[in-house]
Amino acid sequence: MKAHLVQKDVRNKDLTPFLERAREAGVELVCFGELATSGCLYEPRDVESLERYLKIFERYDFRIMAGLPLKVEQGLRNTYLYYHHGEYQQYYKTKLFPPMNEPDIYVPGSKPGVWKTDFGKVGVAICYELRFPEMFRALADRDVDLILVPAAFPLVRINDWRDLLVQRARETGRRVIGINAVGDDGTNVFGGTSMLIDPDGNIVAQADQRSETVLEIEL
Repeated sequence: MKAHLVQKDVRNKDLTPFLERAREAGVELVCFGELATSGCLYEPRDVESLERYLKIFERYDFRIMAGLPLKVEQGLRNTYLYYHHGEYQQYYKTKLFPPMNEPDIYVPGSKPGVWKTDFGKVGVAICYELRFPEMFRALADRDVDLILVPAAFPLVRINDWRDLLVQRARETGRRVIGINAVGDDGTNVFGGTSMLIDPDGNIVAQADQRSETVLEIEL
């Protein structure tokens, strides 16, 4: 399966050019990062409805994964969404990051991120959750085939990002995909380095630290 990992600038909220590029390339899966629809900003200025994005995604035949701030009855959720052919699944981030004031903005989820898809069972953990090995063990215990880690990980800690992704792949014996942001939100500079890692912890493909780019991989 040909997939695009979209390493997007933290202030860029427009997903459409990346989706059009994926259509032209004959891609079967496009993966965006954490809070991609709000520009990956932890304090979204505008929160669009889920229906708006579903209408955009329905124009495309391929599978789409994207992070968004989502208003639900309980409050605002840091959400990661999987969409394909009119159906969707979602995961609410459970471990919120205090240094970026996430607990003041979002309501934490309580259920593990496990999706059943037509290309296997997929696990999801968002950004800060990379630091909790027990979450990844729980995903492995649920027999996921692949683990996605969408993130907005700062450049100053990018070595932790790389090392932890490799470690989680080795611990779980699963392929791990990390999709990070680049750019500057006025407080943090984000460090890119989106990547695919095999179950032995080998980095199969990796983007750079600063460019808004699309990493094309085979799954």
